[in-house]
Amino acid sequence: MGADDMHVVMYKILAYLYDCMKRGAEPQQSAIAADSPMIGPIPYRYWCSIMSQLVNRGLVDGISVAWYDNEQSVIVANPTVTLEGVEFMQENSMMRKALGFLKDAKSTLPFI
Repeated sequence: MGADDMHVVMYKILAYLYDCMKRGAEPQQSAIAADSPMIGPIPYRYWCSIMSQLVNRGLVDGISVAWYDNEQSVIVANPTVTLEGVEFMQENSMMRKALGFLKDAKSTLPFI
């Protein structure tokens, strides 16, 4: 599993939003952008697909996905993780693998 694997990116986004919620902090849109150091950088179209999955599965609120001129576009306004998103992070086997990957990467590269 790589740092740009869909499950890893989804986990990073959900975990960040959940952490912000628990701290009572407002999430920074730039932190979950395709070109943010936490997420990637990853291609914008790939990021749009990931965000679309998060929205369509009901794992996040405050994010919408629209199509303009046959291109997917993501609008982020007050993003939050939903209860379903938290449960998905904790119960989904691929999310557990993504967490394991991130923990291993952090122990190897502590600046992550």
